[in-house]
Amino acid sequence: MFGRTVHQTIHFTGLILAAFFMPLSVWLLSAVTITLAINWIAGGEFRAKLRILSGRTAVLMLLSLFAMYLLWLINTKHLAGGMDELRLKLPLLAFPVIIGTTTGYTMTQVRTLLLSFITGCIISAGIGFLALGGLLPVELNDSRDLAVTIPSIRLSLLLSFAIFTAAWLSLDSNTGGIILRVALAAAATAMAFFLFRLLSVTGIIIFTVLLGGTGLYLLLARRMHIAGLIFAAVAAAIIFATFMLMSDTWRSLHQPDNPDINRPLEKTLSGNSYVHYHEESLLENGYLVWVNVCEEELEEEWSRRSKLSYEGTDMEGNELRTTIIRYISFLGMTKDSVAVAALTSDDIRNIERGFANPLYARTGSPRAKAYEIAWQIDRAMKGANPSGHSVTQRPEFYRASLGLIRRNPWFGTGTGDVITDLKEEYRIINTRLTENYRKLPHNQYLGFAIVFGIPGMVIALALMLIPWIRSPNSSFYPFVVFISIIFMSMFNDDTFHSSIGTAFFSYFYTLLLVFKKEDGSEQ
Repeated sequence: MFGRTVHQTIHFTGLILAAFFMPLSVWLLSAVTITLAINWIAGGEFRAKLRILSGRTAVLMLLSLFAMYLLWLINTKHLAGGMDELRLKLPLLAFPVIIGTTTGYTMTQVRTLLLSFITGCIISAGIGFLALGGLLPVELNDSRDLAVTIPSIRLSLLLSFAIFTAAWLSLDSNTGGIILRVALAAAATAMAFFLFRLLSVTGIIIFTVLLGGTGLYLLLARRMHIAGLIFAAVAAAIIFATFMLMSDTWRSLHQPDNPDINRPLEKTLSGNSYVHYHEESLLENGYLVWVNVCEEELEEEWSRRSKLSYEGTDMEGNELRTTIIRYISFLGMTKDSVAVAALTSDDIRNIERGFANPLYARTGSPRAKAYEIAWQIDRAMKGANPSGHSVTQRPEFYRASLGLIRRNPWFGTGTGDVITDLKEEYRIINTRLTENYRKLPHNQYLGFAIVFGIPGMVIALALMLIPWIRSPNSSFYPFVVFISIIFMSMFNDDTFHSSIGTAFFSYFYTLLLVFKKEDGSEQ
């Protein structure tokens, strides 16, 4: 349709936009990917493209991941589900073909694409900061809501890659002038700060491991000793601070400031009787929730303070009376009219919005996240239903997944049967999870084993790992960071069950495999 130069211009502009939109919009990324595919087809020269691709074994191995999902349709009972899965996996086909059939990219072009990606991540973090400051009409009920543009766990992975590539570019004299390099260092710092406000456990763990690993590498390689010491020290400080925060939070959950509040009382100040549910062990800030409860007074006083019905639900759909009682318990008060009267206007709004304690209203607070995790673990240890608890419901995900793998160890369930077969497995194992919380394994390794069987899982992991191991570019710092992020994220996420996850993987993996050094030798 156009000349080769025009198609090449469209191609590279499309790659710049794909990198930019990846942390900002699933739909815009999809639109750019479709445009790239159309341009690839319109550009013709298919024999030349196939010749380039046939000489790149590593790219063919990446394409084989998509081929596996396509082949395993043979083993599926639900073809419609299989087609939905293939739709999510299309980036595994698109980017290896679009990027892998193009002559090698220069280091300058790679820097340009990384800078575009970093810019998109900065904007995404900036939008999150604006939401945190109340400058955007976004309701924040959880730190994850700060990820306005794409899901929080995906954004945390992209931010981790952007942070370390920005830091690497800032130290590279070939990146540009001092102003750009200082700006990149500042951007890396700002994105790291936002990552810790986002409070994605997966993202923070990956960030800390990469920071410590980079520091140790610099020290052992005897390069940039000061930077290595700083990185290693900061990683150690994060680990120490996290340990101290969790220890202190666990202590506060079990050691109340005023133990007398946990002693059963007979009468309220108004002369009404307290009710005590001694079989209930629920704690808030060390205080027993279901001791010293007078619901008659709670309901009467609450009706004076709020338009929401005491017997109704809060804005999150939880039983309002339970939210009120938990919130008052956290504050260390008996559950009666005096306690409700003592609540501030902010407390009333917090309860109406569904916050079970004032900590949860502090979006992006590490103390709130630590308390949430400690509370979930405490409830799980006491045999409570883990439904809706992001940490403690995962063992149920794993139990159902392993049961399904045991039933289909050799060839898996097939591409389209994962969701339906997992639902049945949850029923078979008699899970305590309510129906809307019976989800995917949240572990890509288990996800591969469910779909492909154990031998197929091994093949899929080999197809992911071997291209990096065999690449002359395997020690290239952004490549090491990228591959580390992918394999670490797969322990706690269904990385390939989203278009952003597959796009991030296939786009940067293919690019880092085929780019060329400045001297022209292919990496």
